[in-house]
Amino acid sequence: MYTVEISPSAWNQLAHLSLETYRRIRDELDAVATALAKGLHPGRSETVRVAGRPVSAPSVVVDDAIAVYEVDHESHRVLLLEVARRLPREL
Repeated sequence: MYTVEISPSAWNQLAHLSLETYRRIRDELDAVATALAKGLHPGRSETVRVAGRPVSAPSVVVDDAIAVYEVDHESHRVLLLEVARRLPREL
């Protein structure tokens, strides 16, 4: 079984989102954890800036937010690293 944890910086970012968006992000991460427990590898990889540096990490998109996470297979953990607003696709 994989657990979902949230980094302190991600908690701060989640505070700026609506409760509904937070719940949907949490549901998506719970689904990732469930899939990982079944041996599947869900999610897509995005290059984003985490702590000021570019990182390629799996992510989920909910509404206008992107939630970047990492998977630690050794400790069976999905860690939410960063939540950011996505730019509109029409740019």
